[in-house]
Amino acid sequence: MTAQLQPVSGPAVWSGGQYTTDREWVYHFSAGAIADIDQAINRVRQKQLQLDDITAEDFALPALTDDLENMSEILGSGRGFVMLKGLPIEKYSDEEFEIILWGIGTHIGAGVSQSHLGDRIGQVKDIDGVGRYYTAGGPIEVHMDPVDVVGLLCLRHAKQGGESWIMSPALVRNILLEENPAHLALLYEGFHYGSTSGESGGFQTAHRLPVLVDQADGPVCFYLPKAILGWSGRDSEYLSGQQLEALDHFNEIAQRPAVGLKMDLQPGDIQFLNNRRVLHARTDYEDHADPKLARHLLRLWLMMPQWPALPESMHFLEQTDRAGGGIPKGGSQIAAD
Repeated sequence: MTAQLQPVSGPAVWSGGQYTTDREWVYHFSAGAIADIDQAINRVRQKQLQLDDITAEDFALPALTDDLENMSEILGSGRGFVMLKGLPIEKYSDEEFEIILWGIGTHIGAGVSQSHLGDRIGQVKDIDGVGRYYTAGGPIEVHMDPVDVVGLLCLRHAKQGGESWIMSPALVRNILLEENPAHLALLYEGFHYGSTSGESGGFQTAHRLPVLVDQADGPVCFYLPKAILGWSGRDSEYLSGQQLEALDHFNEIAQRPAVGLKMDLQPGDIQFLNNRRVLHARTDYEDHADPKLARHLLRLWLMMPQWPALPESMHFLEQTDRAGGGIPKGGSQIAAD
């Protein structure tokens, strides 16, 4: 396979330095868009709709139509990340922000459950005794969520740190190909995934899932290192020294300052990432002593039925919520997201 691998190009191959000063990935809520959001919240309230019942028609956003169409195109066939800025944080309650995030999501994709509890909106904050990435404090390693698109809405910022750090796996792939083609070949061969965490007993894959697969429009990536290591520590097949070196090399490249882009989400900001083409991590942070001021973001998972199907070799859940993704209520718990 190594002899067949060649450098890739296209909009999904980017470095953080390209977008440090170029802010074309940032969109701003206009006064008209805020007015549309107010009206949409009122409609949801009047109809007494639950999140699952809210449609794009219920949450009509005419002032954002062009931007949302452009963002959807960029997420699917462009660089794979966008940010919306300017929601007035003092104007809405936390519950209303959940409605806003879900409502905007209806214009992009299909919202799905994020755990065996059936939660549609994830609470990204430090919760003692909960073993998921997003409910624990501290840094988060390079990974991607097992869903097409992830959205994060910042409610409260940490006292210091906690930046979102994103990078292009296609660029990481190109660098790895140049520095050690054998390591890249091992990533294409893939790894078993699994975990012993979760109330439902965790999960385990019978087949190897490749970290990278080449498609007609470029490589797609699936990378949950915590679940790779979770499987190897559970069963008899352990990672070889070369496999560990390949994973370490991939991680090291992804974390090089010149590769990634750091986003410091402020209250009222919303970030959307294509999980097939964008890796993400989180820097360590110091939180506020007052729990009312503690770092808190809302997370949305979206499936994109209009996108090309994810390669079969990258499927690792036997059951899904809907639209081909998400964790069904009562189903397998993923401890690696």
